Amino acid sequence: MKMYYEDILVGEVLTNRSMTTDEALELIGFDEEKFISDNGYDNIDHNDFRVEN
Repeated sequence: MKMYYEDILVGEVLTNRSMTTDEALELIGFDEEKFISDNGYDNIDHNDFRVEN
């Protein structure tokens, strides 16, 4: 599955089970501070993440 924040591809996870957004972010090694800095955000809303298969 592909994980997006708004329209930005954050990473991809290959799994055979359901998982939370936080679990998926942990698996891809998501660095929230770096993502915020790199993309010019003041902060992020975890409700804006989405997953596509």
